[in-house]
Amino acid sequence: MLAAIALVVAVGASRGAERLGPASSDDDRFSQVCRDHGGTPSLAPGSGDYVKDSRSCVVRYGAHTYEMYAVTPAGFDRREAGRARQACASQARNDRLLGDRPGVPDRRVWHPRTAICEAQP
Repeated sequence: MLAAIALVVAVGASRGAERLGPASSDDDRFSQVCRDHGGTPSLAPGSGDYVKDSRSCVVRYGAHTYEMYAVTPAGFDRREAGRARQACASQARNDRLLGDRPGVPDRRVWHPRTAICEAQP
């Protein structure tokens, strides 16, 4: 009798797991959000729920790559994207004040899908 109960519980649990689908880790969610926003995810060995600095999401514009800080396992962080947009506008103003100097980009382009401020020569 005990074996029959154990079998019923095991079968029921496996069917319930199939309906829910496989469990998704923070790394899986981070990678998916990164790809959804046009980026390339990178996970360092040992990354996971407790090692948050080991994840990065980069996107390439021209000859440069940029890290997308608005990508998180919880989704695309609109607040972080807003801060990045404000910083982009501030950098553009500073660039205009500096004028035509070596190393100062000609313009900055805001990319809302990636929350990246691209510096263009």
